[in-house]
Amino acid sequence: MVHSNMKKLAVLAAAVGFMTASQAFAADVTDVLDAADEVYLGNELVKDPFDIALTPTFKQRYEWAKLKREYNQSGYVRLLNELQYERVVNQMDIDLEVGMFHDLSLRVKMPIVFSDQSSYKFDTSSDKHAVTSSNSWFSNQIWAAGNTGTAADKANFPYKFFDLSDGNTLKGTDRSGIGDMSFGIAWSPFNSERHYIPERPWEREIGRSTITLGFDYIAPIGEVRSITNDKIGNGVHELIFSVAASHRFSFVDPYIRLQYGYPVAAKDDDTYKEFNSNQTRVLPGMWGRIDLGAEFIPYESIDPKFQRFVKIDLRGYFKYTAEGRAYSELADAFGKGNCYSISTDDLAAHPECNWVAEKWSNAGSENINAMADKSFKGQLTEDGIFDYEGFATVGGALNLNIQPIQYVAIIAGVAADYSQNHFITYTKVGRDRGTYEDGKNEPNVKDGVVSLDSKDERSPVFSGALDAAGSRIKRTESINLEWFVGLRLMY
Repeated sequence: MVHSNMKKLAVLAAAVGFMTASQAFAADVTDVLDAADEVYLGNELVKDPFDIALTPTFKQRYEWAKLKREYNQSGYVRLLNELQYERVVNQMDIDLEVGMFHDLSLRVKMPIVFSDQSSYKFDTSSDKHAVTSSNSWFSNQIWAAGNTGTAADKANFPYKFFDLSDGNTLKGTDRSGIGDMSFGIAWSPFNSERHYIPERPWEREIGRSTITLGFDYIAPIGEVRSITNDKIGNGVHELIFSVAASHRFSFVDPYIRLQYGYPVAAKDDDTYKEFNSNQTRVLPGMWGRIDLGAEFIPYESIDPKFQRFVKIDLRGYFKYTAEGRAYSELADAFGKGNCYSISTDDLAAHPECNWVAEKWSNAGSENINAMADKSFKGQLTEDGIFDYEGFATVGGALNLNIQPIQYVAIIAGVAADYSQNHFITYTKVGRDRGTYEDGKNEPNVKDGVVSLDSKDERSPVFSGALDAAGSRIKRTESINLEWFVGLRLMY
Protein backbone atom coordinates (compact mmCIF):
# COMPACT_ATOMS: atom_id res chain seq x y z
CA MET A 1 0.00 0.00 0.00
CA VAL A 2 1.44 3.35 -0.97
CA HIS A 3 1.86 5.68 1.99
CA SER A 4 0.20 9.04 1.53
CA ASN A 5 3.32 11.07 2.28
CA MET A 6 5.76 8.95 0.26
CA LYS A 7 6.65 10.39 -3.07
CA LYS A 8 8.96 9.21 -5.71
CA LEU A 9 9.31 9.90 -9.41
CA ALA A 10 10.01 7.09 -11.82
CA VAL A 11 12.42 7.09 -14.64
CA LEU A 12 10.71 7.33 -18.00
CA ALA A 13 12.21 5.18 -20.72
CA ALA A 14 13.54 7.65 -23.25
CA ALA A 15 13.22 5.46 -26.30
CA VAL A 16 9.70 4.08 -26.27
CA GLY A 17 9.74 2.78 -29.84
CA PHE A 18 10.55 3.86 -33.37
CA MET A 19 8.11 5.27 -35.92
CA THR A 20 8.53 4.01 -39.48
CA ALA A 21 6.54 3.84 -42.68
CA SER A 22 5.60 0.22 -42.14
CA GLN A 23 4.09 0.81 -38.68
CA ALA A 24 2.49 4.20 -38.92
CA PHE A 25 -0.61 3.04 -37.03
CA ALA A 26 0.83 1.35 -33.91
CA ALA A 27 1.38 3.01 -30.55
CA ASP A 28 5.03 3.55 -29.75
CA VAL A 29 5.05 0.89 -27.00
CA THR A 30 3.96 -1.72 -29.55
CA ASP A 31 5.78 -0.30 -32.58
CA VAL A 32 8.40 -2.60 -34.12
CA LEU A 33 10.70 -1.99 -37.07
CA ASP A 34 10.52 -4.61 -39.80
CA ALA A 35 12.08 -5.54 -43.13
CA ALA A 36 11.38 -7.46 -46.33
CA ASP A 37 7.81 -6.17 -46.21
CA GLU A 38 4.97 -4.51 -48.11
CA VAL A 39 2.37 -2.36 -46.35
CA TYR A 40 -0.43 -0.01 -47.25
CA LEU A 41 0.02 3.70 -46.61
CA GLY A 42 -3.40 5.08 -47.30
CA ASN A 43 -4.54 3.07 -50.34
CA GLU A 44 -1.07 2.66 -51.82
CA LEU A 45 1.02 -0.50 -51.36
CA VAL A 46 4.57 0.50 -50.40
CA LYS A 47 7.62 -1.75 -50.42
CA ASP A 48 9.68 -1.67 -47.21
CA PRO A 49 12.82 -3.79 -47.65
CA PHE A 50 14.77 -2.42 -44.67
CA ASP A 51 14.23 -0.27 -41.56
CA ILE A 52 16.75 1.19 -39.14
CA ALA A 53 16.49 3.90 -36.49
CA LEU A 54 19.10 5.69 -34.39
CA THR A 55 17.95 7.74 -31.38
CA PRO A 56 20.35 9.78 -29.25
CA THR A 57 18.51 11.06 -26.17
CA PHE A 58 19.70 13.33 -23.39
CA LYS A 59 17.96 12.96 -20.04
CA GLN A 60 18.34 14.49 -16.64
CA ARG A 61 17.08 12.89 -13.43
CA TYR A 62 16.59 14.45 -10.00
CA GLU A 63 15.95 12.56 -6.77
CA TRP A 64 14.99 14.09 -3.44
CA ALA A 65 14.37 12.17 -0.20
CA LYS A 66 14.70 12.27 3.56
CA LEU A 67 16.78 9.62 5.30
CA LYS A 68 15.37 8.97 8.75
CA ARG A 69 16.73 6.82 11.56
CA GLU A 70 14.86 4.58 13.98
CA TYR A 71 15.31 5.40 17.66
CA ASN A 72 14.46 3.03 20.49
CA GLN A 73 13.09 5.03 23.41
CA SER A 74 11.66 3.24 26.48
CA GLY A 75 10.62 0.26 24.42
CA TYR A 76 9.01 2.34 21.65
CA VAL A 77 10.58 2.78 18.22
CA ARG A 78 10.39 6.30 16.83
CA LEU A 79 11.48 7.62 13.45
CA LEU A 80 13.74 10.65 13.71
CA ASN A 81 14.75 13.20 11.11
CA GLU A 82 18.36 12.98 10.07
CA LEU A 83 19.45 13.77 6.51
CA GLN A 84 18.19 15.38 3.34
CA TYR A 85 19.34 13.43 0.29
CA GLU A 86 19.61 14.62 -3.29
CA ARG A 87 20.91 12.98 -6.45
CA VAL A 88 21.36 14.42 -9.96
CA VAL A 89 22.12 12.29 -13.02
CA ASN A 90 22.99 13.66 -16.48
CA GLN A 91 22.98 10.97 -19.14
CA MET A 92 22.93 10.35 -22.88
CA ASP A 93 21.29 7.17 -24.23
CA ILE A 94 22.18 5.93 -27.70
CA ASP A 95 19.43 3.62 -29.00
CA LEU A 96 19.72 1.58 -32.19
CA GLU A 97 16.94 -0.58 -33.65
CA VAL A 98 17.18 -2.66 -36.82
CA GLY A 99 14.29 -4.38 -38.58
CA MET A 100 15.00 -8.05 -39.33
CA PHE A 101 11.76 -9.35 -40.86
CA HIS A 102 7.99 -8.79 -40.63
CA ASP A 103 7.40 -7.07 -37.29
CA LEU A 104 10.67 -8.40 -35.88
CA SER A 105 13.52 -6.16 -34.75
CA LEU A 106 16.73 -6.14 -32.75
CA ARG A 107 17.61 -3.24 -30.44
CA VAL A 108 20.66 -2.04 -28.54
CA LYS A 109 21.03 0.72 -25.96
CA MET A 110 24.26 2.27 -24.68
CA PRO A 111 24.00 4.72 -21.75
CA ILE A 112 26.72 7.35 -21.37
CA VAL A 113 26.67 9.02 -17.95
CA PHE A 114 28.24 12.48 -17.82
CA SER A 115 27.61 13.01 -14.12
CA ASP A 116 25.95 11.08 -11.30
CA GLN A 117 26.37 12.69 -7.89
CA SER A 118 24.62 12.42 -4.54
CA SER A 119 24.68 15.01 -1.79
CA TYR A 120 23.70 15.03 1.90
CA LYS A 121 22.96 17.63 4.56
CA PHE A 122 21.30 17.69 7.95
CA ASP A 123 17.50 17.82 7.81
CA THR A 124 16.54 21.33 8.88
CA SER A 125 13.09 21.29 7.27
CA SER A 126 11.21 20.77 10.54
CA ASP A 127 10.66 23.67 12.92
CA LYS A 128 10.24 21.23 15.80
CA HIS A 129 13.34 19.17 15.06
CA ALA A 130 15.97 20.85 12.91
CA VAL A 131 18.96 18.52 12.91
CA THR A 132 22.42 19.93 13.65
CA SER A 133 25.79 18.42 14.49
CA SER A 134 24.93 18.67 18.20
CA ASN A 135 21.64 16.76 18.12
CA SER A 136 22.23 14.45 15.17
CA TRP A 137 21.39 10.82 15.78
CA PHE A 138 24.57 10.11 13.84
CA SER A 139 26.70 12.40 15.99
CA ASN A 140 29.55 11.36 18.27
CA GLN A 141 28.34 13.48 21.17
CA ILE A 142 28.86 10.77 23.82
CA TRP A 143 32.44 10.23 22.67
CA ALA A 144 33.28 13.91 22.51
CA ALA A 145 36.12 15.14 24.70
CA GLY A 146 34.98 15.61 28.27
CA ASN A 147 31.58 14.05 27.60
CA THR A 148 31.21 10.76 29.43
CA GLY A 149 28.16 8.57 29.54
CA THR A 150 26.81 5.30 30.83
CA ALA A 151 27.28 2.03 29.02
CA ALA A 152 23.74 2.36 27.71
CA ASP A 153 24.51 5.83 26.38
CA LYS A 154 27.54 4.58 24.53
CA ALA A 155 25.53 1.71 23.07
CA ASN A 156 23.03 4.17 21.61
CA PHE A 157 25.41 6.95 20.52
CA PRO A 158 28.74 5.34 19.71
CA TYR A 159 29.50 6.67 16.26
CA LYS A 160 29.43 9.39 13.68
CA PHE A 161 28.55 8.24 10.20
CA PHE A 162 28.95 11.44 8.23
CA ASP A 163 31.44 14.29 8.37
CA LEU A 164 28.78 16.98 8.16
CA SER A 165 29.03 20.56 9.33
CA ASP A 166 26.02 22.70 10.17
CA GLY A 167 24.63 24.39 7.07
CA ASN A 168 27.04 22.60 4.72
CA THR A 169 26.42 19.89 2.16
CA LEU A 170 28.49 16.73 1.86
CA LYS A 171 29.07 15.94 -1.82
CA GLY A 172 29.45 12.31 -2.78
CA THR A 173 31.64 10.99 -5.55
CA ASP A 174 30.88 12.48 -8.97
CA ARG A 175 30.48 9.37 -11.15
CA SER A 176 30.69 9.08 -14.93
CA GLY A 177 31.39 6.63 -17.72
CA ILE A 178 29.70 4.12 -20.00
CA GLY A 179 26.97 2.22 -18.20
CA ASP A 180 25.58 -1.27 -18.62
CA MET A 181 24.41 -1.87 -22.20
CA SER A 182 21.16 -3.62 -23.10
CA PHE A 183 20.46 -5.93 -26.03
CA GLY A 184 16.93 -6.91 -26.98
CA ILE A 185 14.47 -8.31 -29.46
CA ALA A 186 10.87 -7.26 -30.18
CA TRP A 187 8.25 -9.16 -32.15
CA SER A 188 4.62 -8.43 -32.98
CA PRO A 189 2.91 -11.79 -33.51
CA PHE A 190 -0.36 -9.97 -34.26
CA ASN A 191 -0.76 -6.75 -36.22
CA SER A 192 -4.17 -6.13 -37.77
CA GLU A 193 -2.70 -3.41 -40.00
CA ARG A 194 -1.42 -6.24 -42.17
CA HIS A 195 -5.00 -7.34 -42.84
CA TYR A 196 -6.06 -3.99 -44.32
CA ILE A 197 -7.92 -4.28 -47.65
CA PRO A 198 -8.29 -1.05 -49.69
CA GLU A 199 -11.68 -2.22 -50.98
CA ARG A 200 -12.96 -2.37 -47.35
CA PRO A 201 -11.69 0.93 -45.84
CA TRP A 202 -14.41 0.95 -43.16
CA GLU A 203 -12.51 -1.75 -41.27
CA ARG A 204 -9.92 0.82 -40.27
CA GLU A 205 -12.59 2.80 -38.50
CA ILE A 206 -13.33 -0.01 -36.04
CA GLY A 207 -9.76 -0.04 -34.77
CA ARG A 208 -6.40 -1.66 -35.49
CA SER A 209 -4.73 -3.86 -32.91
CA THR A 210 -1.11 -4.73 -32.25
CA ILE A 211 0.44 -7.14 -29.74
CA THR A 212 4.20 -7.02 -29.13
CA LEU A 213 6.46 -9.34 -27.17
CA GLY A 214 9.87 -8.17 -25.99
CA PHE A 215 12.98 -9.47 -24.30
CA ASP A 216 15.96 -7.36 -23.20
CA TYR A 217 19.21 -8.38 -21.59
CA ILE A 218 21.20 -5.82 -19.58
CA ALA A 219 24.86 -6.83 -19.50
CA PRO A 220 27.24 -5.61 -16.75
CA ILE A 221 29.60 -4.00 -19.23
CA GLY A 222 30.26 -0.80 -17.30
CA GLU A 223 32.92 -0.83 -14.62
CA VAL A 224 31.17 -1.56 -11.33
CA ARG A 225 30.62 1.30 -8.90
CA SER A 226 32.04 1.16 -5.41
CA ILE A 227 32.93 3.61 -2.66
CA THR A 228 36.53 3.54 -3.84
CA ASN A 229 35.94 4.61 -7.47
CA ASP A 230 33.83 6.93 -9.62
CA LYS A 231 32.27 4.33 -11.95
CA ILE A 232 28.58 3.71 -12.61
CA GLY A 233 28.12 0.03 -13.55
CA ASN A 234 25.60 -2.00 -11.53
CA GLY A 235 27.54 -5.26 -11.66
CA VAL A 236 24.61 -7.62 -12.29
CA HIS A 237 22.98 -9.30 -15.28
CA GLU A 238 19.29 -8.52 -15.74
CA LEU A 239 16.64 -10.20 -17.88
CA ILE A 240 13.56 -8.11 -18.79
CA PHE A 241 10.44 -9.67 -20.32
CA SER A 242 7.56 -7.58 -21.66
CA VAL A 243 4.23 -7.81 -23.46
CA ALA A 244 2.34 -4.81 -24.83
CA ALA A 245 -0.95 -4.33 -26.66
CA SER A 246 -2.52 -1.31 -28.37
CA HIS A 247 -5.78 -0.72 -30.24
CA ARG A 248 -6.16 2.42 -32.28
CA PHE A 249 -9.48 4.18 -32.82
CA SER A 250 -9.24 7.03 -35.29
CA PHE A 251 -6.99 9.58 -33.49
CA VAL A 252 -6.70 7.82 -30.11
CA ASP A 253 -4.50 4.80 -29.46
CA PRO A 254 -4.84 3.32 -25.93
CA TYR A 255 -2.31 0.73 -24.80
CA ILE A 256 -1.13 -1.46 -21.94
CA ARG A 257 2.33 -2.87 -21.22
CA LEU A 258 3.50 -5.43 -18.65
CA GLN A 259 7.18 -5.84 -17.71
CA TYR A 260 9.10 -8.18 -15.43
CA GLY A 261 12.78 -7.84 -14.49
CA TYR A 262 14.88 -10.64 -13.04
CA PRO A 263 18.51 -10.14 -11.90
CA VAL A 264 21.07 -12.90 -12.38
CA ALA A 265 24.48 -13.15 -10.72
CA ALA A 266 27.61 -13.58 -12.82
CA LYS A 267 29.91 -16.41 -11.79
CA ASP A 268 33.00 -14.30 -12.39
CA ASP A 269 31.51 -11.16 -10.84
CA ASP A 270 32.64 -10.34 -7.31
CA THR A 271 30.20 -7.48 -6.76
CA TYR A 272 27.32 -9.32 -5.13
CA LYS A 273 29.03 -11.79 -2.83
CA GLU A 274 27.38 -14.64 -1.00
CA PHE A 275 29.68 -15.15 1.98
CA ASN A 276 27.79 -18.08 3.46
CA SER A 277 24.33 -19.65 3.65
CA ASN A 278 23.28 -17.43 6.59
CA GLN A 279 23.05 -14.51 4.19
CA THR A 280 19.39 -14.14 3.22
CA ARG A 281 19.81 -11.75 0.26
CA VAL A 282 22.53 -11.51 -2.36
CA LEU A 283 21.16 -9.76 -5.48
CA PRO A 284 18.90 -6.80 -6.25
CA GLY A 285 15.22 -7.68 -6.05
CA MET A 286 13.13 -8.71 -9.00
CA TRP A 287 10.52 -6.22 -10.15
CA GLY A 288 7.26 -5.95 -12.09
CA ARG A 289 5.66 -2.96 -13.79
CA ILE A 290 2.40 -2.13 -15.56
CA ASP A 291 1.89 0.91 -17.85
CA LEU A 292 -1.55 2.16 -18.89
CA GLY A 293 -1.82 5.03 -21.32
CA ALA A 294 -3.05 6.47 -24.58
CA GLU A 295 -1.55 8.25 -27.54
CA PHE A 296 -3.44 11.19 -29.00
CA ILE A 297 -2.71 12.03 -32.64
CA PRO A 298 -3.95 15.57 -33.42
CA TYR A 299 -2.19 15.60 -36.79
CA GLU A 300 -1.07 12.87 -39.16
CA SER A 301 -0.12 12.65 -42.83
CA ILE A 302 0.60 9.21 -44.29
CA ASP A 303 1.72 10.28 -47.76
CA PRO A 304 4.20 7.56 -48.81
CA LYS A 305 6.70 10.22 -49.88
CA PHE A 306 6.31 12.60 -46.94
CA GLN A 307 5.02 11.25 -43.66
CA ARG A 308 4.39 13.70 -40.82
CA PHE A 309 2.65 13.46 -37.47
CA VAL A 310 2.25 14.89 -33.99
CA LYS A 311 1.68 12.48 -31.09
CA ILE A 312 0.98 13.16 -27.44
CA ASP A 313 1.49 10.22 -25.08
CA LEU A 314 -0.07 10.31 -21.60
CA ARG A 315 0.51 7.36 -19.29
CA GLY A 316 0.43 6.18 -15.70
CA TYR A 317 2.28 3.25 -14.21
CA PHE A 318 2.74 1.10 -11.14
CA LYS A 319 5.93 -0.76 -10.23
CA TYR A 320 6.82 -3.05 -7.37
CA THR A 321 10.45 -3.79 -6.48
CA ALA A 322 10.96 -6.82 -4.24
CA GLU A 323 13.39 -6.71 -1.33
CA GLY A 324 16.98 -7.25 -2.32
CA ARG A 325 20.54 -6.03 -2.03
CA ALA A 326 22.09 -3.19 -4.02
CA TYR A 327 24.45 -0.23 -4.01
CA SER A 328 22.86 2.09 -1.46
CA GLU A 329 21.90 5.74 -1.25
CA LEU A 330 24.20 5.84 1.78
CA ALA A 331 27.23 4.43 0.01
CA ASP A 332 28.79 7.63 -1.31
CA ALA A 333 28.37 9.28 2.08
CA PHE A 334 30.14 6.39 3.81
CA GLY A 335 32.90 6.65 1.28
CA LYS A 336 33.56 10.20 2.49
CA GLY A 337 33.85 9.22 6.14
CA ASN A 338 37.12 8.59 7.96
CA CYS A 339 36.30 5.74 10.35
CA TYR A 340 36.42 3.02 7.71
CA SER A 341 40.11 3.71 7.11
CA ILE A 342 41.02 3.19 10.79
CA SER A 343 42.45 -0.20 11.74
CA THR A 344 41.60 -1.78 15.08
CA ASP A 345 45.19 -1.18 16.23
CA ASP A 346 44.68 2.58 15.85
CA LEU A 347 41.30 2.86 17.55
CA ALA A 348 42.82 4.11 20.81
CA ALA A 349 43.82 7.30 19.00
CA HIS A 350 40.34 7.64 17.46
CA PRO A 351 37.70 7.11 20.16
CA GLU A 352 35.01 8.49 17.86
CA CYS A 353 35.50 5.38 15.71
CA ASN A 354 35.23 2.78 18.46
CA TRP A 355 31.91 1.61 17.04
CA VAL A 356 33.80 0.17 14.08
CA ALA A 357 35.31 -2.56 16.27
CA GLU A 358 31.81 -3.87 16.95
CA LYS A 359 30.61 -3.72 13.35
CA TRP A 360 30.10 -7.01 11.56
CA SER A 361 32.03 -6.25 8.42
CA ASN A 362 31.19 -7.49 4.93
CA ALA A 363 34.56 -6.41 3.58
CA GLY A 364 35.49 -9.95 2.64
CA SER A 365 34.90 -13.59 3.46
CA GLU A 366 38.29 -13.87 5.16
CA ASN A 367 37.05 -11.45 7.84
CA ILE A 368 34.00 -13.43 8.93
CA ASN A 369 35.65 -15.95 11.22
CA ALA A 370 38.08 -13.37 12.56
CA MET A 371 35.25 -11.00 13.43
CA ALA A 372 33.39 -13.82 15.17
CA ASP A 373 36.29 -14.70 17.46
CA LYS A 374 37.37 -11.04 17.83
CA SER A 375 40.80 -11.63 16.32
CA PHE A 376 40.32 -9.32 13.34
CA LYS A 377 43.27 -6.93 12.95
CA GLY A 378 42.85 -5.53 9.47
CA GLN A 379 40.94 -2.53 8.19
CA LEU A 380 37.17 -2.57 8.46
CA THR A 381 35.80 -1.35 5.17
CA GLU A 382 32.35 -1.10 3.61
CA ASP A 383 31.53 -1.97 0.00
CA GLY A 384 28.44 0.25 -0.12
CA ILE A 385 26.00 -2.60 -0.82
CA PHE A 386 23.07 -2.88 1.60
CA ASP A 387 19.85 -4.88 1.87
CA TYR A 388 16.66 -2.91 1.27
CA GLU A 389 12.96 -3.44 1.91
CA GLY A 390 10.52 -4.06 -0.95
CA PHE A 391 8.54 -1.02 -2.09
CA ALA A 392 5.92 0.14 -4.58
CA THR A 393 6.17 3.05 -7.02
CA VAL A 394 3.34 4.97 -8.69
CA GLY A 395 3.91 7.61 -11.33
CA GLY A 396 3.00 9.18 -14.63
CA ALA A 397 4.60 10.58 -17.79
CA LEU A 398 3.82 12.97 -20.60
CA ASN A 399 5.66 12.52 -23.92
CA LEU A 400 5.68 14.40 -27.20
CA ASN A 401 6.66 12.83 -30.55
CA ILE A 402 6.82 15.15 -33.58
CA GLN A 403 7.94 14.18 -37.07
CA PRO A 404 8.14 17.42 -39.10
CA ILE A 405 10.04 15.94 -42.05
CA GLN A 406 10.55 12.51 -43.52
CA TYR A 407 12.97 10.26 -41.57
CA VAL A 408 13.46 12.68 -38.64
CA ALA A 409 11.43 12.95 -35.44
CA ILE A 410 11.82 15.01 -32.27
CA ILE A 411 10.96 13.34 -28.98
CA ALA A 412 10.65 14.93 -25.55
CA GLY A 413 8.96 14.16 -22.26
CA VAL A 414 8.79 14.43 -18.52
CA ALA A 415 8.05 11.78 -15.87
CA ALA A 416 7.29 11.95 -12.17
CA ASP A 417 6.50 9.36 -9.50
CA TYR A 418 6.56 8.59 -5.81
CA SER A 419 7.29 5.41 -3.92
CA GLN A 420 6.48 3.80 -0.65
CA ASN A 421 8.69 4.64 2.31
CA HIS A 422 11.11 1.76 2.80
CA PHE A 423 14.12 0.77 4.85
CA ILE A 424 17.44 0.98 3.02
CA THR A 425 19.30 -0.90 5.77
CA TYR A 426 17.27 -4.08 6.16
CA THR A 427 19.60 -7.05 6.61
CA LYS A 428 18.16 -9.96 8.54
CA VAL A 429 20.16 -11.19 11.52
CA GLY A 430 20.79 -14.62 10.03
CA ARG A 431 19.33 -18.10 10.16
CA ASP A 432 18.37 -20.20 13.16
CA ARG A 433 20.55 -23.31 12.90
CA GLY A 434 20.06 -24.69 16.38
CA THR A 435 20.33 -23.87 20.10
CA TYR A 436 23.48 -21.95 20.98
CA GLU A 437 22.34 -20.30 24.19
CA ASP A 438 24.50 -20.73 27.29
CA GLY A 439 23.52 -23.67 29.46
CA LYS A 440 21.84 -25.60 26.66
CA ASN A 441 23.37 -28.63 25.00
CA GLU A 442 21.00 -29.33 22.11
CA PRO A 443 22.92 -27.92 19.14
CA ASN A 444 20.56 -29.37 16.53
CA VAL A 445 17.30 -28.03 18.01
CA LYS A 446 16.09 -24.70 16.62
CA ASP A 447 15.13 -22.30 19.38
CA GLY A 448 13.73 -19.46 17.25
CA VAL A 449 16.71 -17.23 18.09
CA VAL A 450 19.66 -16.22 15.92
CA SER A 451 22.76 -15.88 18.08
CA LEU A 452 24.84 -12.82 17.25
CA ASP A 453 27.88 -14.51 18.74
CA SER A 454 27.69 -17.55 16.50
CA LYS A 455 29.27 -17.49 13.08
CA ASP A 456 27.12 -20.55 12.28
CA GLU A 457 23.92 -18.50 12.60
CA ARG A 458 24.69 -14.82 12.14
CA SER A 459 24.56 -13.29 8.67
CA PRO A 460 28.00 -12.02 7.63
CA VAL A 461 26.48 -8.77 6.30
CA PHE A 462 24.32 -7.92 9.33
CA SER A 463 25.37 -4.78 11.19
CA GLY A 464 23.80 -4.02 14.55
CA ALA A 465 24.57 -0.33 14.01
CA LEU A 466 22.53 -0.25 10.80
CA ASP A 467 20.20 -3.24 10.57
CA ALA A 468 18.96 -3.93 14.10
CA ALA A 469 15.34 -2.93 14.77
CA GLY A 470 15.57 0.49 16.40
CA SER A 471 18.67 1.45 14.40
CA ARG A 472 17.56 1.04 10.79
CA ILE A 473 17.56 3.83 8.21
CA LYS A 474 14.45 4.53 6.14
CA ARG A 475 14.11 6.45 2.89
CA THR A 476 10.99 8.65 3.09
CA GLU A 477 9.21 11.40 1.14
CA SER A 478 11.05 10.39 -2.03
CA ILE A 479 10.38 12.66 -4.98
CA ASN A 480 11.96 12.03 -8.36
CA LEU A 481 11.70 13.98 -11.59
CA GLU A 482 13.09 13.20 -15.03
CA TRP A 483 12.93 14.94 -18.38
CA PHE A 484 14.39 14.01 -21.73
CA VAL A 485 14.81 15.30 -25.27
CA GLY A 486 16.06 13.39 -28.28
CA LEU A 487 16.25 13.09 -32.04
CA ARG A 488 15.10 10.01 -33.92
CA LEU A 489 16.78 9.38 -37.25
CA MET A 490 15.07 6.75 -39.42
CA TYR A 491 15.53 5.06 -42.74
